[in-house]
Amino acid sequence: MDRARQVLKDVFGFPAFRLSQGECISRLIEKDENALVVYPTGGGKSLCYQIPALCLDSGITLVISPLISLMKDQVDGLVERKVKAASLDSTLSAETSSWVKSEVLSGSMKILYVAPERLNNESFVQMMGQVKIALLAVDEAHCISQWGSSFRPEYLKIARFCEEQDVERVLCLTATATPAVVEDICKAFLIKKEGVFRTPVFRPNLSLRVEVAETLDKKLDILVPLLKSRTGPSIVYVTLQKHAESVANALAARGIPDILVYHAGLPAPERQRVQETFMRSEDRIVVATIAFGLGVDKSCIRQVVHLFMPKTLENYSQEIGRAGRDGQRSECVMFLAAADIPILEGFCRGDTCTERDLQLWLGEVALKAPSSDSTSNVLNLCYAQLELDYGFLRAIQPRGNGERQSILNDRSKEAVTIRTYWRSKGEKFEVNVVDVATQSGMDRSDLARKINRWEFDGFIQTKPSQLRSRYLILPKGDRLPKTPEGIEKVAAQLYQGMKKREEDGVAKLREVLQLATDDECIPRNLTQYFGGEDTVPEEGCGFCTFCTTGQGVSFSPHTVVQVNKSQVSAILNACHERDDPRLLARMAFGITSPRLTALKCSTSHPLFGSMVNTDFNALVEAFDAECAKVNYQGTMPPPIVSKKRAYSQTTSATRGGRAGGGSGSAKRGRR
Repeated sequence: MDRARQVLKDVFGFPAFRLSQGECISRLIEKDENALVVYPTGGGKSLCYQIPALCLDSGITLVISPLISLMKDQVDGLVERKVKAASLDSTLSAETSSWVKSEVLSGSMKILYVAPERLNNESFVQMMGQVKIALLAVDEAHCISQWGSSFRPEYLKIARFCEEQDVERVLCLTATATPAVVEDICKAFLIKKEGVFRTPVFRPNLSLRVEVAETLDKKLDILVPLLKSRTGPSIVYVTLQKHAESVANALAARGIPDILVYHAGLPAPERQRVQETFMRSEDRIVVATIAFGLGVDKSCIRQVVHLFMPKTLENYSQEIGRAGRDGQRSECVMFLAAADIPILEGFCRGDTCTERDLQLWLGEVALKAPSSDSTSNVLNLCYAQLELDYGFLRAIQPRGNGERQSILNDRSKEAVTIRTYWRSKGEKFEVNVVDVATQSGMDRSDLARKINRWEFDGFIQTKPSQLRSRYLILPKGDRLPKTPEGIEKVAAQLYQGMKKREEDGVAKLREVLQLATDDECIPRNLTQYFGGEDTVPEEGCGFCTFCTTGQGVSFSPHTVVQVNKSQVSAILNACHERDDPRLLARMAFGITSPRLTALKCSTSHPLFGSMVNTDFNALVEAFDAECAKVNYQGTMPPPIVSKKRAYSQTTSATRGGRAGGGSGSAKRGRR
């Protein structure tokens, strides 16, 4: 540990470790044991792998991180400290990518950052198989757990990668993890109980308040005086991108100028400008979606406002954790409004498709049947389940571009085949490995292995292009269901899991409401939720809504369970599909899907979201009853009656440019 302390001072400029950083680092470099760190945002999680990376005598530290912007910030900071660090991501040029790979293979690269999707890249996996991975760090590790609020299927594959690559030690890192999520992480990465390092959730300098305001104007009546009294920078979180613009304009109209706006729909340079401006400022306000905040390490943020209720307590905890990191008193305000809840519930239910759609999709995978009405998020999760739970498939990444060098001298069968089918693009060549394999009859993996070998030998530089998700059917994949009964069985299992995730998401939304309205100290309830050490004083925090008023706020979500029959009829008249009750319910509730978009029954339709205040499950039941009446068969829309005018001879002459043409000369003029 003497070396670790020296690195801490010499490289990072800190006099001593904070929290349990020292104990965690000791476990990694002295005991060679895996660990999990649960620290608040800005708590110093990254040092727990950066210092071991510089202390371990050999091998590379591989960091799995979900966002390119976060990786860039980390790499830039390390490079400034003369640490050999880099990332492999889609923004790199072919030359830079080739340099990074050569540095990795030579053993001079100390820390490499990649996204979890990179583990599907055969070339990358093969490259990492040629070096020793001394430490693998999993940032945002809660994404591995289906109990978490940000579950990502690609994270499920990290543990398998560690096993296949014989990784020496693993460090998982997250800012928010309930006991169930901690258990999932520890189980996946073989982390013992004593290898979990976490800090108390309670932050005594944060004042957690809840306000009830049913309209945006009423919210602004409370928000504007709060912002005008600020003593430092403020973040105002909203749910949708359009909210960010409209709220900023409304604040400007009420006398608060120079509002910054941040959301994922802005161009990357503009997002960068906003973040840099906020980081330099002493009192600026940014109105943003949750896309803002990751990687923002600013200690003097005085206000974090949730103008719209957060989706989960995990989100809430992480976002308020950006306030008052310097220990000074800071305010965190959450607004509740009944009208906001259906939008949030729509996020929970948005990715659930019907069991029939899953059957169609599974039939496409196994039998090349028609496509289904499923979003990309749904498909990614379903493919991950077929890969990890059933062992039918393996994700692969087949496409790439390359420059011709000494590969012209390679006379192997694979090389000759590749050169036969590649396409010249200036000084470069493009090859679709899957198409070449199909046309030549050669094994795709042999062709990909040859291209990888050329790159490793320094003959070419490759850069993937036109990427699409592709999967290889494994030997066990022969057990892919081929009969209607088999397809129905697997689809039913997938559907039940999907329904459970949906209901879990809605339950998490209810947990936020419970926290906000409970007759109890808000920080104490939050601490209990995350299962951390209860450091809240017995008398309460003294600053939250409950502690200052003696009671929780009174709030009702106003959900209508009774379904309005006339509104149901209006939806049925507008959308004539009857094979999918959930499709109709989604249109009524305001949750889009590829099929609704194709039917022109999505966001542009006047009835889309017309029953947003009705309980979603009640809507499904109501539309299911209507679909059952016609045996789940679509109904034909009524014929469109032409209302074309019969133009007179004079009108025809005027429009057609000639006299005497009669009505026939204008028949095609109005359709």
